[in-house]
Amino acid sequence: MNLKKFFAVLSAAAVILGSFTACGDNDEPAPLVSGDNIPEETSTAVTDETPAEGGEAKPLLSIDGEEVDTDGLVMMTINGVEVPFDEWRYMYKYVDSAAYSSDTPSYWEDFPERFEEMLGVIDDQLLESHWGVLLAKENNISLTDEDREEIETHLQEQRDMFETEEAYEQALEQSSITEDLLKRLIEQQVICNRVYEELYNKEGAPKVPSDEEIKADIDENYVRVYHVLVSNDHFADDEAYAGKSEDELKEAARAYAEELLAQLQDGADIYEMAQSADDPGMIDNPDGYFFTYDYMVKPFEEASFALEVDELSGIVETDYGFHIIKRLEQEQFLEDNWDEMKASYVNGVFNKDVDELLQNAVVEHWENYDKIVPGSVN
Repeated sequence: MNLKKFFAVLSAAAVILGSFTACGDNDEPAPLVSGDNIPEETSTAVTDETPAEGGEAKPLLSIDGEEVDTDGLVMMTINGVEVPFDEWRYMYKYVDSAAYSSDTPSYWEDFPERFEEMLGVIDDQLLESHWGVLLAKENNISLTDEDREEIETHLQEQRDMFETEEAYEQALEQSSITEDLLKRLIEQQVICNRVYEELYNKEGAPKVPSDEEIKADIDENYVRVYHVLVSNDHFADDEAYAGKSEDELKEAARAYAEELLAQLQDGADIYEMAQSADDPGMIDNPDGYFFTYDYMVKPFEEASFALEVDELSGIVETDYGFHIIKRLEQEQFLEDNWDEMKASYVNGVFNKDVDELLQNAVVEHWENYDKIVPGSVN
């Protein structure tokens, strides 16, 4: 399965499988959420069994100074799917360490106004990480026996990364996680695979149009183009333009784009010109950009669809700079690259479906959720 959405977003499961690693040279296990920007000591969990300062255990969650019983506590539901406290807390501590307080003890004293923003980020990440569970529920998809074996295999692989059970348990504790939660997060990824396979990636998959329907849609609603971009700051590093204002640089870029347009109109090769222009995407996409509506900035999109095959545009201005666009033949290109193009199309259908699912999801929080403040969670 290629280009799945959950590989592109921050999700608890992706974090786990990507960073739960064995001991390094110092013989100390790396935490589950380790990373170059996350100091290890900030990931250490404080649990009911961990003495706080003064020898007393600190509660995992407190509201208005009172300890909350987190056993069985559901922090939020997404379309009725429960997110229990341990999973929510894991994401809370990860997001806090990775993007907010990190190794700055006074962070929340200095920036209390950002706490509500962080809670929103946690919501977004938990929503993203549950797309597989949500689609499975919506389409009555269950894990197979093979899937459950895969989950156990992945879990064992995590254990096997450590020389001793003690080292494994220490890594779990440092990462604010239990083995039960680790298994559930692995299961979320396996569910994503199962959902994609059942709905988008097997013969007769119900979410995928027929080949004829895909070809008709591409013919009517897709376009393939090359373009030459002269960015607004094309001359910013040119000594001859030192001290020039942004407006002057922009005018120089426009004038240069006009020169390039004249060369193209006289027969210059747009492909060769595009390779040395200001959009590196033309190097990465030698067959040009192949796209549908709402994927490109509006002036670029409108100019592209307005062209006939092999027709050259004039100067098209966007926030990126000045473009010269040539529309390319796509019927034969589609035939020659059908398998790749179909896979890309199906991936687009998949991403659109997931986006719509998440945008329309009904999220409900625990009744005291709005009372959570910095220091509530340990």
